[in-house]
Amino acid sequence: MKNIEVKYAINNPELIAQRLTSTPQVQVEFRHYQKDIYFDVPEGRMKIRLEERKQPCLIRYYRPDQATARISDYTLNFLDDFSASYEDLKMIYGVLVEVEKIRELHLYKNVRIHLDNVTDLGWFLEFESVISEEYDYDTSRKNLQEIQMILGDLLGEVQPSGYMNLLLEKELVPVF
Repeated sequence: MKNIEVKYAINNPELIAQRLTSTPQVQVEFRHYQKDIYFDVPEGRMKIRLEERKQPCLIRYYRPDQATARISDYTLNFLDDFSASYEDLKMIYGVLVEVEKIRELHLYKNVRIHLDNVTDLGWFLEFESVISEEYDYDTSRKNLQEIQMILGDLLGEVQPSGYMNLLLEKELVPVF
């Protein structure tokens, strides 16, 4: 599966939430806790996602780190036995980092809008415009641009990498 994604650091999550809920074409899906456990794989990224009221999921994805909208190629595999899968992956690859967040998910057409409060990092807004048979690349890019225009004045700095990298970079910076 593929999507076009872009992530922003944001300063005013309340205003963004208000704008999203007041935009008729945007639907609120959920707000809940998520934990992503990243493994130290040689290529791409691999994580187990744990979230409230959902089956644990192994997510493998490939995406360049750049400060612009970019294509992400990913697979999702639901885990019947989280403990065994976790122990196997931990033994084979080692755990790189764990990312915890409260995620609020909104939908605009085929665009998943993540309003995230990430532990130790702060607030972010991420768009994932899902490419499918119904929404080809051009339509997905157009829909992404539309929601970016709706929220444009509230968007902060584009982030070139994901939460995993941001946390790892933060851990490398000494605190005095």
